[in-house]
Amino acid sequence: MKTNQAELANKLSDKIRTILIVDDEDIVATMLERLLQGEGHNTISRSDGFKALEVLETTQVDILITDLRMPGMDGVELVNKARVLHENLDIIVITGYGTMDQFLEALSGGVVDFILKPIDREQLLRTVNRILEKKNLADSLVERTKQLVNAEKMATIGLLSTGVAHEINNPTTFIRTNLQLMKEYIKRMQPKFDNISEPKNAESIRNIFLEEFPQMIEEALTGTDRIQKIVSGIKHYAHMGEDSYDENVDIREVIAQSVSLVRAKLRKHITITENYLNISEIKGHFSKLEQVFVNLLVNAADAINEKMERMRKDGVSPADCAGVIDVSATIIEGAGGENSSDYLVLTFFDNGGGISEEKMNKVFDPFFTTKPVGVGTGLGLYISYEIITQHGGEISVQSEPGEGTAFVIKLPVQGSKESGSAKKTPATQETEG
Repeated sequence: MKTNQAELANKLSDKIRTILIVDDEDIVATMLERLLQGEGHNTISRSDGFKALEVLETTQVDILITDLRMPGMDGVELVNKARVLHENLDIIVITGYGTMDQFLEALSGGVVDFILKPIDREQLLRTVNRILEKKNLADSLVERTKQLVNAEKMATIGLLSTGVAHEINNPTTFIRTNLQLMKEYIKRMQPKFDNISEPKNAESIRNIFLEEFPQMIEEALTGTDRIQKIVSGIKHYAHMGEDSYDENVDIREVIAQSVSLVRAKLRKHITITENYLNISEIKGHFSKLEQVFVNLLVNAADAINEKMERMRKDGVSPADCAGVIDVSATIIEGAGGENSSDYLVLTFFDNGGGISEEKMNKVFDPFFTTKPVGVGTGLGLYISYEIITQHGGEISVQSEPGEGTAFVIKLPVQGSKESGSAKKTPATQETEG
């Protein structure tokens, strides 16, 4: 772990940053370029605000250093327009003079620091280095978060691996059985080929080739399709993909794939029901939403299994130990007005043992877990919370000890289209291990 941290730190510190310099005085701009290039930074220089905006529209810039008073577009206007283009852009203003109003307006635009002319080179470098250290820390946090998300995914796959192996083993078994039968049939047919002119031999061969073999082949193909879907589902789940939240995501498809992944973990006493009403596609990240849903389904199954185990120890009949996971989704319309938004509301309910009020306040904390040591990472719900927040949504939990738990997710529906086939189409699916 220390080696990985060191590698990450070196990688970030070696990253070449781009600094945009804007000053109508050539001598100042040239001096700044030489100073910053000498520190290993990439620099771009422009003489006015309009040309600087052209750069900002097409180039990823880490720091903007601009003069306050320039002809055409002053530094304050440039700062405000630059902030629209790059929300997280760090800005340094250099000036020899300016009014208090200009200073205050520039500060409201998010200026990091002011440096007076004549420029103190040491002060400028200290300011730039401080900004870049902050950027490196932020980048490190993003990278570390990605690593945690990926680690949690791999841990989930590890938890599901036994069940997945069982799911693959079943179709593999009857594929092998059918192939062995076909081999035996071919062996038994060899003598009949030698006397194929006899009607009974010809009829027997015809029956095997036109009736029995096609059925065996169809069963084998069904098995390979099942294996392919399982492997494809795991591969898709493990793949992180780009950090884009602009995919058109069909929530029914995400849930279906999530259920498919956890199917093998669900024992015969657990039934999953899916109920959808007026479902719309949303803008989001398919793989990350799938990670959230898989985590909630796995937790629900674990909660039910733990409760059922306790009931059996108390002498309750297995027939009375029925587990239910209900996944429902519907659209809640906005309250009205220009800025209101429709929300997709998903509820994952299980009739497991529930969560105490004390623990409910901690379920979204990192590394908090109620599972035995060595089982899970304690990051599942924390990462789920972060993913839903990144989608502009909310996730909350409601629980009654002994009765069950419901996780409720609200996701904004923005620029999405309704899935016609999903409108008012409740679906129920029984899943057995």
